Amino acid sequence: MRLVLLLMVGIATLSNTYGVNARRHDGRPGRGKHRRGANLSETTPATQNNTEVVAQVGGTATIKCYTTFLGDEVVTWMKRDEDQLLTAGRQVYSSETRYSVAHVRHQRLWELSLRDVRQSDAGVYECQVTTHPPTSLFFLLKVVEARAVIQGAPEVHAHTGSRLRLHCGLEHATQTPTYIFWFHNNTMVNYMPRRELRVVRHHYGSSLVIPDVNWNDAGDYRCEPQMAHPANVTLHIVAEEKHAALHNGHGGDESEQLPAAGSSPSSTTPLLIGSCLFILLMDADASR
Repeated sequence: MRLVLLLMVGIATLSNTYGVNARRHDGRPGRGKHRRGANLSETTPATQNNTEVVAQVGGTATIKCYTTFLGDEVVTWMKRDEDQLLTAGRQVYSSETRYSVAHVRHQRLWELSLRDVRQSDAGVYECQVTTHPPTSLFFLLKVVEARAVIQGAPEVHAHTGSRLRLHCGLEHATQTPTYIFWFHNNTMVNYMPRRELRVVRHHYGSSLVIPDVNWNDAGDYRCEPQMAHPANVTLHIVAEEKHAALHNGHGGDESEQLPAAGSSPSSTTPLLIGSCLFILLMDADASR
């Protein structure tokens, strides 16, 4: 009798500690208490179910499934919309070698990773816990394509002798690129010792600095980050004198231009009129 009572007390304690009565097949929480831990007590089926995970093409997608509310159970991962078994426990059953699984025991975490993400990888993934009945959590993987953007594109103007900075940023990137290459007329300039060019790397971007612009710097520039569509810009060079004249509102070579038809008389007009009058007077004297 004493043994039966001890077993009943033990079962009640486990039920209150791990929230066994709170499990439902659809992943929604019922009534019950959840074990409080290191910021994991709020990680319930309701907070995980239908979670959206975003990954970029060529990157790595990581889906985290916490089982703190169930105890240390084994997890099976599936691609639900294709009804494809991916992993069971630590074993990978998919023929696709890009999948891997990890179990962080002290966090009660099962982590599914997918390398070299493709657009076809988007869809619904299921984390199924081997309880009775099974408990399932669903995750939506969204795949995006990152692209580079150069400020001022598609055309930039700079005058000779000036300092130019071309900045390349990233849109829709979910992870920092390993490299960002710059090309000038299809020639990489990141590591050119003969050119006075400087590449400044940022977290999600890069800047190309030209300290003293000259005529050779004109042409097409391309920013090409890892796992992202490249961006292009065309640089036009303007002479410093012409740039100053245009800035002040002058045409630059007006002093060498001939007067246009219908324009106001020039300074030689009085001489021409005087010459015509002199000839007329001489003709009048000769006729007398």
